[in-house]
Amino acid sequence: MGEHRYPAAVRSPRLLTTTLAAVALLLPGCSGTPGGPADELPAATDLLSRSAAAMARVTSVGIDIQVDPGLTTVPIRGATGSLTANGDAVGSATLAQGGAPAEFEFVVVGGSIYVKGPTGGFSPPIPVSLAGGFYDPTAALHPQRGLVRLLATATPGGTQGREDADGVDSYRVPATFGPEAVATLVPGVTGTVNGMLWIDATTSRLVKAELQVPGGSGGASGPVTVRLRDFDAPVTVTAPA
Repeated sequence: MGEHRYPAAVRSPRLLTTTLAAVALLLPGCSGTPGGPADELPAATDLLSRSAAAMARVTSVGIDIQVDPGLTTVPIRGATGSLTANGDAVGSATLAQGGAPAEFEFVVVGGSIYVKGPTGGFSPPIPVSLAGGFYDPTAALHPQRGLVRLLATATPGGTQGREDADGVDSYRVPATFGPEAVATLVPGVTGTVNGMLWIDATTSRLVKAELQVPGGSGGASGPVTVRLRDFDAPVTVTAPA
């Protein structure tokens, strides 16, 4: 039947391997992360700086705070709500009341806060500046406090990786935080806090923070998780009737 003539690459295994490798490099999506090697990550200091600037531009955000039940030195047990950069907020917070958690609703509008406990209606308004003993939900988006300060004053470790955080492509950065920066989000913090940040790889906004809060007087430490969502979504807050 005559001699079959195969291409040179097939006749030489070594040449075949080299040819396949060259083809793989030319095919879209076959060369790893676009723009550089998969292990090429931005510097943590740059990520935090860009994130602080990005969060300073946020006009509104949804926030969820979860406190580990074993962390009894922190008066807040959890909170959820929607905040605006002009100082309005609506949501709820669970606080430790005599050892038992109690949920409070809050509305902040026009510089005043209204609070509704487990029973009864909303309290008369008081200036939000006097609500430190309760909880100031507006601090998170304050341009000199809250999340911006948390990011701007953090001491970062090296960027650890790139991964999904609550459905968002994010960089994972370990960091250390001073107690003053953390206390605006989690009242009662008195010591240095180690934690982890997840920063949106596209927008540089903070997506998630997990803070390992120390327990006071030798008490057990525990994580406080802060999740952010609904960036710049419309939020309308009205005073209770």
